[in-house]
Amino acid sequence: MAENLEPGTQNQAYSYRNLLLWQKAQALALEVIRLVASLPRDQTTQVIGWQIVGSAGSIAANIAEGHGRFTLPAHRNHLSIAKGSACETDGWVDLLHRAGFIDAASERSLHDSCDQLIRMLTAKIVQLERMEKSKSSRLSEDVTPYTPSDYAAGRF
Repeated sequence: MAENLEPGTQNQAYSYRNLLLWQKAQALALEVIRLVASLPRDQTTQVIGWQIVGSAGSIAANIAEGHGRFTLPAHRNHLSIAKGSACETDGWVDLLHRAGFIDAASERSLHDSCDQLIRMLTAKIVQLERMEKSKSSRLSEDVTPYTPSDYAAGRF
């Protein structure tokens, strides 16, 4: 049985799970889940907890969904939604810090993770826009939105 390889490459498995961007988004979501599990159990933190877990989880989910889309505009749209969710997550992190639920070091670490994802998503969105302008908006074997640098080391 032939392995499903990334178009235009010889060694990267074609799966969103191998994308560095998706892996970083999943790591942020896991960090947020663990943070929320450690918050005091009251109505306020429960509401904020649901919101931040939802927005953090949405980042990786939309990266995966966009990867599964066949057109560049659809793919780009899902990355744009993921970027919005990363910004939302960062906003909830700020609120948790301002409310005194997390310390400055935790806020800074989560902010840095959100910021990195926002920058990576922006770069990928811009790349897809350029591809859209230069080629047909239908993906094919000779047009790949991902390069080997998009993949995590050792995952293929």
